[in-house]
Amino acid sequence: MSVGVSRRGFGQVAGLSTAAALAGACTLTEEPPPERTIPHTSGNPWGVNTFLHKEVEGWKKDLSLRMIRDAGIGWIKQQFPWEEIEQPRKGQYWDTKYSQVTWAKFDDLVARAERHGLKVIARLDRPPAWARSNQERHSHPPDDFDDFGDFVTTTVDRYRGRVEHFQIWNEPNLGTEWTGRVDPDAYAELLEIAYTRAKAANPDAVVLCAPLAINLERGPVNLNELEYLDQLYAAGAQPYFDIMLANAYGMDRPPTEPPRTDTLNFQRVRLLRDVMVRHDDGAKAVWFNEYGWNASPPTMPPEQLIWRRVTEQQQAEWTVEGVLHARREWPWVGSIMIWYFRQVGDIGPAQSEYYFRMVEPDFAPRPVYFAVKRAATARRGW
Repeated sequence: MSVGVSRRGFGQVAGLSTAAALAGACTLTEEPPPERTIPHTSGNPWGVNTFLHKEVEGWKKDLSLRMIRDAGIGWIKQQFPWEEIEQPRKGQYWDTKYSQVTWAKFDDLVARAERHGLKVIARLDRPPAWARSNQERHSHPPDDFDDFGDFVTTTVDRYRGRVEHFQIWNEPNLGTEWTGRVDPDAYAELLEIAYTRAKAANPDAVVLCAPLAINLERGPVNLNELEYLDQLYAAGAQPYFDIMLANAYGMDRPPTEPPRTDTLNFQRVRLLRDVMVRHDDGAKAVWFNEYGWNASPPTMPPEQLIWRRVTEQQQAEWTVEGVLHARREWPWVGSIMIWYFRQVGDIGPAQSEYYFRMVEPDFAPRPVYFAVKRAATARRGW
């Protein structure tokens, strides 16, 4: 989760008054969206990123999912870290530390999401130690891409008919998410293997290209997403993904601000879409992988404000406004994953990233939660 630049308990909620529950809620009303003919653009657009694989207590997983469902959100995007699942060596799925099958936690996660009527997007990345010679960088690609292909096959087959959307890697246009330097040709090769193996395991699987971090750099360590995607197409990646994932951070700018190549804002995603169209790939949908505004307090040190900052009121209003704008104006946009629902407590309030949350670690909702709930529940039956 990056822009690619150098870088009270739930019981209280039930007692909130109606006025408090609507605090910060956007007053916009959603008009019926235009007819959507591009595959993967219809249905409930509201989604959210979760970290349920870090959660230990089952009741916290269920409470998270219930609050997500009750807010009218239909999707969760959840990491399935390869390093946690296929250990301690290739073909083995056994956690030696806890003496249990590694799939158990993820099987339980999928089952809980199903019980709450939520669809799952599985993010697949982070190779185990045995698969990479570089032991310092957990996001380093595997030495043998076919090992990742095998993991994709196993995962897609295991959840066939239950989980059918799979994100292949994360932000490879940042050196920190690859080998220390960007390499679109290498990622294109990995994507082809993953796509081919996923479709062989389940022809109905939907493959999402890795989201690209928004940035203004020109390489070689980090490369802006527009140039990276252009090079990815040049490397022959077009046939090997069904949906393009995009990061759509608003920074400190309103969702109505037009895009510019030298500016990071919400509508910058239109420039990414232009790259797709130039490569005759306009028939594919774009989903938003990480979306939102950061509501750090005014006292946050400037060096931490990677995503800039807005007020909580602006965060609530602009989050809803951006989704409604995308549904109204961009027929190529599908599901939109807000960054993020809730952390488990490993990121504290001294860090700027903490202030993307929709609810606190103790499940107390923020204004953005109520604003999204009001907008997302206003229209059912997507």
